[in-house]
Amino acid sequence: MLGASSNQVQQINPPSLGVLVTFFAGIGARAFGGSIPTHVLPFCLKRGWLTDNECLEALNWCRSLPGAGGTNLSAYLGYCWQKTAGAILATLALVLPGSVAILLASKLLSQLPEHIVQASLTAVVAASLGLLLDLTWRLAKPSITNYIQVLVAIATFILVGIFRIPIPLVLVLLVPFAWYLNSKIQQNN
Repeated sequence: MLGASSNQVQQINPPSLGVLVTFFAGIGARAFGGSIPTHVLPFCLKRGWLTDNECLEALNWCRSLPGAGGTNLSAYLGYCWQKTAGAILATLALVLPGSVAILLASKLLSQLPEHIVQASLTAVVAASLGLLLDLTWRLAKPSITNYIQVLVAIATFILVGIFRIPIPLVLVLLVPFAWYLNSKIQQNN
């Protein structure tokens, strides 16, 4: 499957195995999750390792295959540029820095008193919650234009966040309610 697709990737200047490993180790040390392709593909374009069409093909493969997109991308590009050894080494180089960091952090945390670990994790949760609320507000603010949308947002938060009702059920409950209220406002105007 990868072999057929990689025949279309015609690099004029593919990276050497050492550069490939160094590149993906650097990405693995400073990026995580869904952001990995956004770090990898622009750099590959800038370096001339991929064309625009090859970037789209690589992104298509890494998103279509099961598993993490960044890991799929490292395996795909590693194979395209350096065959099997490139796929294996690029994937290991991408995954290893984060794995080592997690192992070291867990070792460090296991040596600390429980109250310090608990306080640290509470601080991380608070910071994460603050970032999430800020992002939610920034995304929602332009689209909330009337009190019905505010009510639906609050009701959704309460039902999902506090009462732990599954989102599909909340949608089944709230969409008809919001539609009814919105139609009443439309009739009054």
